[in-house]
Amino acid sequence: MKKSLFLAFVLALALFFPLHLTSIDAAEANPLDLYNPTDIEGHWANTQLENFVSADLLKGYTDLKGSVTLQPEAPITRAEFSAMLVRVLDLQSEDSSTTFADVQPGSWYAEPIRIAAALGIANGVGDNRFGPNQIITRGEMTVLVVRAFQSTISFEGKVIDFSDVPNYFARPFIQQASQAGIIEGSSTSMFRPFTNAKRAEAVVMLQRALDLQKGALPQDSDLTQPVLNSEEQELQIFKDKAFDQLDDAFAKFYTGYYLAISNAYASDVVNWTKQGYGLSMEKAAAQKLRVLQKTDRFAAVESTGGSYKITMTDGDKQSVETQSNEGVYLLKKMTGGTWKIYAFYTSENANSGS
Repeated sequence: MKKSLFLAFVLALALFFPLHLTSIDAAEANPLDLYNPTDIEGHWANTQLENFVSADLLKGYTDLKGSVTLQPEAPITRAEFSAMLVRVLDLQSEDSSTTFADVQPGSWYAEPIRIAAALGIANGVGDNRFGPNQIITRGEMTVLVVRAFQSTISFEGKVIDFSDVPNYFARPFIQQASQAGIIEGSSTSMFRPFTNAKRAEAVVMLQRALDLQKGALPQDSDLTQPVLNSEEQELQIFKDKAFDQLDDAFAKFYTGYYLAISNAYASDVVNWTKQGYGLSMEKAAAQKLRVLQKTDRFAAVESTGGSYKITMTDGDKQSVETQSNEGVYLLKKMTGGTWKIYAFYTSENANSGS
């Protein structure tokens, strides 16, 4: 998976300290690998999968060698999809009246299933069972998505009359989803409602629904201010040489992939200064921010014109670099209503769509 979310400071350091670019021992697990699964490049849903991974909405599988895969073509269980749905919408509920005999308290899926059931999004499969390990079908998945997004998106438009959708419980939900554009079917007339849903299909369906949420849009300032505040605090830390404060600053404004790579960068900065290297960063030109797109929970903010002057010293050796900060910030709404940056694509890669 191609990621172009590197901080300007790291790019400059790469030129100056080419042999000191990682603080992670070869024998240790690299936390950044969790955001770089090896099996989605070239996949038809690569864009949506990469976005979900970067935003901490989708987790991969790590094998004994440390390789991370998403297995996008693998089927997804009722428990997995319920958990993903609850995570994506940050659903909350204190109601614990609905219980299922086959959902063990303390299991990884117990809490999301409780929340989904309490909110009327997910029901059981009969006999007081939820069937957490049962593979969810495309029709069943559509039912849960429509219920979850019922109050936040508009289900209008032309109904796609799929020839293979019989008159059963999921039919009206499939029709609503087709009206909204959440589903398109496997062909012009087929939906395959009883086919097992794949992980990639689940992500794409949820991404389409999220893109339609525009009933509670944030103000542009709610999106640009975190970018400006994070820049201001980071520059102040460099001015004060208080590099041990970088992690706390990053945690305040970043999440997901951007937090992970920023923490790795902070660790390197601290290590370099302990080795006697001198580091400084100051604003060379102010960035201009423009909100490109926004929904109730996600947004993209473009940065143009900004750059930093970065000075690095090693004894008598000095290097001064000017690094552009042009690109696109991706933000998500967190629990409590704050917005955090989870990705940054440099202008070159943002324009190319990689």
